[in-house]
Amino acid sequence: MPRATEGERIRVIVCDDHAILREGTQLILEKVPGVDVVGTAATGTEALRLVERSRPDVLVLDLQLPDMSGVEVARRVRGSFSAVAILVLTGYVDATYIPRLLQLGVRGYLPKTASSAELAAAVRAVAAGRTIVVSHGTGFGAEPLGAPLTPREHEVLRLMATGLRNADIARRLCVSIKTVEHHVTNVLVKLGVQSRTQAIIKAREHGLVLASS
Repeated sequence: MPRATEGERIRVIVCDDHAILREGTQLILEKVPGVDVVGTAATGTEALRLVERSRPDVLVLDLQLPDMSGVEVARRVRGSFSAVAILVLTGYVDATYIPRLLQLGVRGYLPKTASSAELAAAVRAVAAGRTIVVSHGTGFGAEPLGAPLTPREHEVLRLMATGLRNADIARRLCVSIKTVEHHVTNVLVKLGVQSRTQAIIKAREHGLVLASS
């Protein structure tokens, strides 16, 4: 459940090890109506301490930190403070990170080449419980990344469309459930959707699976 509802102020913590980027992000967000920056951190340890103390609505998080990775920070925040929405804001743009981050419960992924307006919109979106993914500056919003499905992902999608659950798909393909979960996450990300049902509907609309599958 999103903590920040319409009309409420959005409380944000910014974590980035580069002072000029951290302070710049803070200045941008402080000008956004309805947004309060309640703390900034230069390390993952500082970010975790601030999250515990302030319980923000949104943590804007860099992936490259001096003491631990942003992925580890995200994992710990989601494990202990699940109501905090995490928006990854990074200069290390690598789409292979996105499925892993989404599996952890990260709500947004934004490159540092994004505009001030995009950053503001992303903060509002993740605070409201929506998922925002922008990769390689290819567009804004919860959109497909443009990467084609692999043959295995196509196969998993086809089996999803028949109504099979992950355990059934794992048995059918002779792989682990973890492997199937990884493929399902990739399918959702690449199709720009947030559920299996949405993935199947969109796949059928684009001819990726037969309507009778």
